[in-house]
Amino acid sequence: MNEISDILEAVGEQVGDVASGDAVVGSPINVGAVTVYPISRLSLGLGVGGGSGDDLGRHGEAAGPQHGSGGGAGGGAKARPVALLVFAEEGVSVLPIADKAGKLELLLEKIPGLVERLKGLDSAKC
Repeated sequence: MNEISDILEAVGEQVGDVASGDAVVGSPINVGAVTVYPISRLSLGLGVGGGSGDDLGRHGEAAGPQHGSGGGAGGGAKARPVALLVFAEEGVSVLPIADKAGKLELLLEKIPGLVERLKGLDSAKC
């Protein structure tokens, strides 16, 4: 299972590149005497798998010295802005960014159930 260790090491290196501090606290934006830092929420998803086995013939007998193994990994990352950290002469403030997309996602998740209920109502009329 050395392949899995190699895969995990490679994935770990890639995650380290993506999940840097700059991904959460963005580069400063200077506007006159005001400095703004974008703050993001970072979400990561990873999957790793592997396996090995011997080739068995059609009726379960060994087909010879054939052995196979394989492995793979995949992942994804998403950064979503959640706030702005504002440094001004008057002081420091945090301005939250509204999550309007989140409400839309919730609505879209409910549509399949609503369609099924409407189909049920339509078939009850027949």
